[in-house]
Order: sequence, then C-alpha cells, then structure tokens
Amino acid sequence: MNLKIKNIILFIISILTFYFLDMDFSSINPMDAFLVISITYFADNLKIYWLKNKRLVSNTVAFVFSFALGPEYILLSTLVIIFSKNKNKSFTRKAYRVLVYGATYSLAAFVSYGFSPLLALFLFITISKIINSIIVDGVKGFSLKIFAFEYFYFLTLIPYTYLFLYFNESPFRYMFVLVNIVFLILYYFIIKSNNEKNREILKSERLKKFNEITVELSNIIKEFSLKSSNLKILDETSEIIHKKLGYSHVLISLFDFGKGIIKRVGQKGINEDIYEKIKNQNVPIKSITRFFNEKYRYRETYFVPRADKLNSDYLYQLRDNVEVTSLEEDINKWHPNDLLLVALRDGKNNLIGYISVDEPENNLRPSKEELNILSVFGQMVSLTLEHSQKFSEIKNIAERDGLTGLYNHSKLFADLEAFKNQKEQFCLAFFDLDNFKQINDSLGHFGGDKILKKVAEVFLMHIRDDDLVYRYGGDEFVIIFRNISKDSALKIIKRFYSYIKQIHKSLSFSAGVSCSNDYEDFRELLKSADRKAYISKNNGKGKIISEE
Repeated sequence: MNLKIKNIILFIISILTFYFLDMDFSSINPMDAFLVISITYFADNLKIYWLKNKRLVSNTVAFVFSFALGPEYILLSTLVIIFSKNKNKSFTRKAYRVLVYGATYSLAAFVSYGFSPLLALFLFITISKIINSIIVDGVKGFSLKIFAFEYFYFLTLIPYTYLFLYFNESPFRYMFVLVNIVFLILYYFIIKSNNEKNREILKSERLKKFNEITVELSNIIKEFSLKSSNLKILDETSEIIHKKLGYSHVLISLFDFGKGIIKRVGQKGINEDIYEKIKNQNVPIKSITRFFNEKYRYRETYFVPRADKLNSDYLYQLRDNVEVTSLEEDINKWHPNDLLLVALRDGKNNLIGYISVDEPENNLRPSKEELNILSVFGQMVSLTLEHSQKFSEIKNIAERDGLTGLYNHSKLFADLEAFKNQKEQFCLAFFDLDNFKQINDSLGHFGGDKILKKVAEVFLMHIRDDDLVYRYGGDEFVIIFRNISKDSALKIIKRFYSYIKQIHKSLSFSAGVSCSNDYEDFRELLKSADRKAYISKNNGKGKIISEE
C-alpha cells in the first residue's frame, strides 16, 4: 500500500480514537509531563535491532507510563516522536512513524481503559503489540520468534507500572518507572551483545565465502586458462558471482574495439530469451564508458546510484560494512535503477570489458567491504583472461606456419591424434606444388614466398568451414576434409586447379587422397596420401591419385 494512503488511514484512526478517549488537559501535572517527554524521547531514540534488519519497539516503556497517567499523556508521547532523531528526514516517513504509534497506542488504550488496573495494563501491552505487528510487519514480515521476544519484554513492564499506580500517593512511586527504564537499558545491551556475536559470525561467514571464491577462481585459472576458451572461463566466473556473492543477475561483457560495440559473452540468472535479445543489440562502447567515472569508482568497481539520475547531483556515501541498521535507512536499499559494474582490464590496465551485477539477495546497496571482494574478483578474472589470451597467442604461434598463417605439421599430427580418439571420419589430401622450384628460382625467394601465400589463400577461400588446411613444409600442403565421402573430396580438389593456374601459368599440383575409414593408424593414412602425391608427381604431374 502507498505510504501516503497508509498515513491518511492511520491519521483518521488516530483522530477518532483520541477524540473518544476522555482526555482532560487541565489535569496535566508538569512533573509528569516532563517525565513523559523525557522518557519518550530517550526510549524512542534508543535504536534496538534484532539481528541485522529488524528494529524492535523501544518506546513502549514511555507509552505504558503515559497510559498509567491518562490518555492526554499518550497524545503527548505521540507528539514527542515527531522530534526523534532519524537519518531519513522525509516528512512522509516521520509522519508515518508518529501515526503508527499514535494509532497503535490510542486504540489499545481505548479498549483497555475501564478494566481493573492490572488487567488494563495487560490488555494495553497485548493489544498494542498485536496492532503494531499488523501495521508494521503485516503477514509477510511477521516473525513469531521476534513477536514472542518483544512481547515477553513488554510483559516485564507490567509489575512495576502497576506498583506505580498502587502507590499513587507516594513520592517514591517514580522509582518504579526508573526500574522499567533500567529494564529497557538491560534489554538494549542484551540485544546489542547478541548482535555483536552475530556480527562476528557474519564476518566469519563473509571471510569464509571470500576464501571459497578465491579458491574457486584459483581453480579456474589453473584448470581453464591453459585449456579452455575465454567464454568457458567467463561462464564459470558468472556462476560464482551468481551463487557465491548472491546477485540475482550477472552479465559479463567485453569490448569489440574493431566494431566499437559491446559483446555480451556470459550471464547467469537472466532468462535465455531476454539474454538473446540483449546479445543481438549493437550497443556502442561509449554508451557504457560514461559510467566509468572516477567519482563512482571504488578500487575496481563502479557503483552508480540511480543511474537514471546520472546528470543530477545525486550521490551516495558508501558504507564501510554491512551493519544491523542498514536496512532501516531507505538510502541503503538497492534501487532498480542502481548500477554496479566491475571493471575488467588487460595487462596494460586498459578497460576491456566489465561485469554488471544486479539485485543483491540482501536488497542492500554495496558496502566498501563487498566492493573490496568484487574488486579482487574482477582483478582475478582479468588475470585469468590475460593468462588465457597469452596462452592462446603462444599456442597460436606454435601451431601456425610463419609465412602463410596456415596450421603447421606439428598441429597436423596433434589433430590426427585427436581425430583418432574421437573416431571422426575424414579424407586427407596431400598436395605437392608442381614446377614451384623453377618459379622460385626465376622470381627469387621473395616472389616464391608470395606464390606460397596466394596458394594458401586459395585453399582457405574454397574449402568448407569445418575443413582444415596445413602447410606441411616447403611447397607441400595438407587439407583435411571432415565428414565427407572420397568422391566429394575429389570434386573439391579438382576445382583447385583452375584457381592455382590463376596465380601463375606454370603452377599446378600433384595430390594424393586417403580416407580414414581405410586406416586404423592415421599416421599411415598421412604416409599413404604423401606416397600417392609422390607417385602422381613422378608420373607426369598435375594428377590426383586416390587409390593405391
């Protein structure tokens, strides 16, 4: 329900109940009024929290005292709440607190007055607690454990308040009120002590979680950075952020500087259909880099409160830790338009992408402690990507021919071994260029190298996407045609003749073709194709031999 509507309803209830209470302001005792004001102000500003997110009612001690004195004192206590200290200075929120307690205690008093003093006190305590739980907690926020704990404390206020009434004429009766205040202070320190223990447990749990995350990330570096693609690494890291750090939605993006757009490369918690739509959007890099402003930065994270108000003066002061009071203050609550980004950088500290996280499970904006964890996380992910990229570069250099850029013979042997383990069907063609030595001698090494590069380009342009091309050495090339019949492979090879002739009129090739279903040992398959190419070259050149 809207807060303003709630305020209107509570205002009507308060007006009606106070109207029907038999208030006599002429009978107000200055001493009693001073005590009511002082106790209410003290008790209401004594903030007592259950665990980390539930503020307990502390002003009951003042309202029980007011109830014993008369309904006019209840109204006085209610008005004092207007001046309570609260970081949320919104008039609507202040009015809400005043009206909640006004309606709660006036209704309880209206029902309870008229009974014997002891029963009246019991009814006032019980009814006010029930009404407060209904208004503030509702069905979703109700906790029987908290209700019972608070109610038990409230019941301890009855005996000494009753004695205050019983010794009505005694000047020492205010001592009984003092005892109730002592009970409140004890109640406060008991809860505070319990919270300190829970805070230590929470810190221990967070440290344990951080250590678990560190171990898991270390495993990613160890297991994936030398074996897997960046996409596999990012998929694993988004899973950790989602499960271990408790963010409902995680989106990992890298910058495609060539196209000037953002590539979505990993996610967790986002509906697949929605993610596909996000991936297909060509979002320019500059649309996100404006958020990587130093004023939003904390280590390797950028928290932008209310990103929809980016051009306004709206700022937010980060908390050091998650405290028990955090959820009490609206400014600490996560807003749907909040933006939290974790920077990903390369070895030169250039921004190469980011991790965006949304909807934390505790519904709180991040503290410095949490951002420290995310920063370490981001640095480790960046390091993992850097290691993976460096390894890919080294691996690529080791597997590639320096002149043509094709795979080399070492890569060929590795692939043949892999195909053997996978039991994949393929045909292998061994090419030996005809007349290349004469062409190389006439054009020189530079011209010869140029010819070899063009041959490599022809092969790459006219094979299928799954086929692989290798420079075996010198003027020898190998093509692996995957999942193909021998006849289909021969048709593709024959088409190469016309393309090769376009490079140089004297250039041709001899080729041998063997298929995997005829051989158990794939090295023998390679030798067979090589042998057939040799036979072709010695029998007039420019031929393809596929049979022994």
